[in-house]
Amino acid sequence: MLVLTRTEVGRRLATALVPVLGMEPTVVIGISPGGIAVAAEIARLFEAPLDVLPACRLDVPGRLRSTFGAIANGSTLLLPGRVAALALPEAYVARLVEVAHEEVAEAARAWRGQAGPVSLTGRTVVLADDGLAEPVLLQAAVRAVRSLGARRVVLAAPTATAECCADLGRAIDTSVLLYEAGAPCPLRIQDQTFAQTTGADVSTLVRTSRPVAVAS
Repeated sequence: MLVLTRTEVGRRLATALVPVLGMEPTVVIGISPGGIAVAAEIARLFEAPLDVLPACRLDVPGRLRSTFGAIANGSTLLLPGRVAALALPEAYVARLVEVAHEEVAEAARAWRGQAGPVSLTGRTVVLADDGLAEPVLLQAAVRAVRSLGARRVVLAAPTATAECCADLGRAIDTSVLLYEAGAPCPLRIQDQTFAQTTGADVSTLVRTSRPVAVAS
């Protein structure tokens, strides 16, 4: 079993991304603290701006296995089949969506600190993950960056489930994985102090990644 920190995963992914990205104008985005730790190293090695795109599931409070969508940066992904199966009233869904948008917006402000969002228009976006994000969160994140004008979307992660890759389908342009999707992954990610990472820590990563010339 290979044990790597998220920083080491980010370095390996950056190497694998070189032939994929070339000299394209690129923004690297993380959707969770774990993904941001990976994304920060990719951004550093490519001298690209790092940004955040918090995402959260839409669940029925107090009800297990009730996910019916996800929210990311103002973009809402609903799973109609799940909404119907859970017999959720339209007004109730709308309220849960409203609350989730508020939570995601608050997380984005905390994670960015004094830095503003980076323009994605016409750029390649690398969505970096530590392999732990659920497919529905990645789907919402891809939808969000597309709505913000991303020209090309690349998923970078140590591995991904076959389900995740199937769900993303043509929504992404390509994926760069350290291990084949769905295959047994001989990798464990372990960061001794990662549980203590705060919004302030993330905002420091974001701020220090930004070249002066990057428009926000």
